[in-house]
Amino acid sequence: MDSKPYNKRKHLAYAKLLLRNSDLSSLRHASLEMRYFLEAHVYERLLKDADQIPKSIIQKWEPNKAMKMLSMFNKLADMDLKLTITAQDGSSPIIIQYNNIKNSELTKIYNSLGSYLHLPQPSKAKSFSIDKDKLVKIFDKIKLLIRGNLIIIKTDYETFECESCKQPILFTRWYVEKNESITCQNDSCKVEHFIERYEGGCRFGSKIPCTCTCGAELEIFHSQLKIGEIIKCTSCLVNYRVDPNLTKIK
Repeated sequence: MDSKPYNKRKHLAYAKLLLRNSDLSSLRHASLEMRYFLEAHVYERLLKDADQIPKSIIQKWEPNKAMKMLSMFNKLADMDLKLTITAQDGSSPIIIQYNNIKNSELTKIYNSLGSYLHLPQPSKAKSFSIDKDKLVKIFDKIKLLIRGNLIIIKTDYETFECESCKQPILFTRWYVEKNESITCQNDSCKVEHFIERYEGGCRFGSKIPCTCTCGAELEIFHSQLKIGEIIKCTSCLVNYRVDPNLTKIK
């Protein structure tokens, strides 16, 4: 997918011009341009890796949430990267730098800028102002993101079959190490699969083991189980209702 529509330098340049002024309208529009800049930075990163990453990440329009999701699969997603290329003897190094922003900082700045884009509450309307010095500090911090070159280190994605819709679910070893479950990335499914790790590998499961009186296995997915739900055995067609039940512990 093409990342050219996202020209982050343009938005930073507009913000710089607007910050020369001190009126409320200019500062509000400077905040908007810096938000656009952060969005362009994130989308540029996502689209360069679009052939691999789950579609659900790319479809997130909020950049901080998109990067948080990507970081769950790729530990390098929000890190600065440096690539050094040298001759065989180690001489004549060429250094390529990519400046990034940590998810926590991205969220803080993005939300802070967003707070200036709304009309103030009636009780604060008369005293409302935008702190120009704060915006200038944000500008100085994020302008580092235009220096250097985008570096993408391909992540080894693996797949397993969803137990419900049978579509492939993407995961990485990094994700498995840091999470207890993963949701099917098929928008019409979204069944949650729990992760069980063992020495040398892992397995995924989404069903609750339950046998009908006829001996057939009932298809019950943990993340979709609701009190009062009717479950039908596909073998003998007997219906079951899910009821809350407490078992006394002796």
